[in-house]
Amino acid sequence: MKINHLWQQIPHGAIVTTAWLAAHGVSSDQARKLASSGWLQRVGHGAYCRAGDPLSWESAVFALQSSGESEFPCFWPGGQTALALKGFSHYLPLGNGAMHLFGATATRLPGWLKNADWTGRIAFHTDGSLPPSLVGSFERVEPSGKAFALTISTPERAILEWVAVTPNALLFSSELVDTFDGLNTLRPRRLQTLLEGCRSVRTKRAFLVLARHAGHAWYRRLDLDRLDLGHGKRQLCLGGKLDREFQVTVPEAFVDAH
Repeated sequence: MKINHLWQQIPHGAIVTTAWLAAHGVSSDQARKLASSGWLQRVGHGAYCRAGDPLSWESAVFALQSSGESEFPCFWPGGQTALALKGFSHYLPLGNGAMHLFGATATRLPGWLKNADWTGRIAFHTDGSLPPSLVGSFERVEPSGKAFALTISTPERAILEWVAVTPNALLFSSELVDTFDGLNTLRPRRLQTLLEGCRSVRTKRAFLVLARHAGHAWYRRLDLDRLDLGHGKRQLCLGGKLDREFQVTVPEAFVDAH
């Protein structure tokens, strides 16, 4: 094992797991020796970084994603965080609030990440309404100031994720509504695919009410007849009015006037 070669293989500021190290020819015993000699720094059980590197939540996501063998990521930044990474969410600047991390159904965060104090607050979601296998779900980005890329939700998936995990009482909050107002460049074909694959009737109806209210051109290009919007009325707002198009109770300002 050539230490200098390994040092170059680990991106600056990234965390790597023992599985990643093993794939690069470094055994657990060797990793422990490198840590004791000051080359690597142990950040928790089965996780290391280059000694002295600054750590952030992006460091952790690199470790989670580089250890997976699936065609689709088991963990990914989504929702508000993915939108902020793409410059869409001016009302939730990066560095403020929680980082929204999504995981495939039944996934769990490793202990070294649960116990970390350098990530900031992480909101972990395992909502299963949007399968990771849906076409148009992910893209690669290189976070600002980082030497590595991460797989994150596309803006089209991210806004659906945000709606999916938001309680009814906050669905029509200024943060979500104002963000919708800025989503004028979403791709209708990608949205169509994701909406058709979404398993939550509540998410689809709430998204469509908010999208119609924002009034972007892409909304008019969606084929609503191809969406399974379920049957019966749903209440998304206490004391609201019934929107007849989507059969949901919403604040009066969001009811279709036609």
